[in-house]
Amino acid sequence: MIQSGGGALADKNRLAAVIPAAGMSSRMGAFKPLLPFGGETVIEASVGNALSAADKAAVVLGKRGGEIKELLLTRFRERLIFTENPDYASTDMLCSVRIALRALGDCGGFFIAPADMPLLSPAVYRLLADSFTDDDEILIPAVGGKRGHPPLIAARLIPAVLAYDGTDGLRGFYRTHRVREIPVADKGALTDIDTPVDYRTLLRENNRF
Repeated sequence: MIQSGGGALADKNRLAAVIPAAGMSSRMGAFKPLLPFGGETVIEASVGNALSAADKAAVVLGKRGGEIKELLLTRFRERLIFTENPDYASTDMLCSVRIALRALGDCGGFFIAPADMPLLSPAVYRLLADSFTDDDEILIPAVGGKRGHPPLIAARLIPAVLAYDGTDGLRGFYRTHRVREIPVADKGALTDIDTPVDYRTLLRENNRF
């Protein structure tokens, strides 16, 4: 349950995660979610980190969706909801987020957890969860004043996300609501994988070869 009067979100099981994993990986030249990352894959690390603070996650599939689903089911079976973005090749992340929200079911709030941020640590997720109150609309971690991931959005804003006109994607949506920044020191909140150079740097600097 959510405490009244601005108290913290007491039941962490009411938090969920939305994981857009329908991208094309066009700049990478390889399929990002299934790239090796230590003893697992990029998407396994990303999903596992999100589930450190979320009770369940809605994963939006697109390219090679069957492979991703099979892999994740072996580790997180009962905690995942799978859905698909049939227009993944031509739509943005906001489209996938909306698809996930329609499938997510009841929750008190939801993280948007990109599938290509394996260094986004459980500590950041837990800090956001512990900081979230019933007065908050959107929490966003900030590293040195720069906003990162994952945003944590109150479930009461789901109708607004679904109705938003799409201008400037999710960033545009954030500008229409109250955002509270949560300072963090973890650079993983800013570290995604877009190119082969990003990937090699990530592995080298974090001893994940």
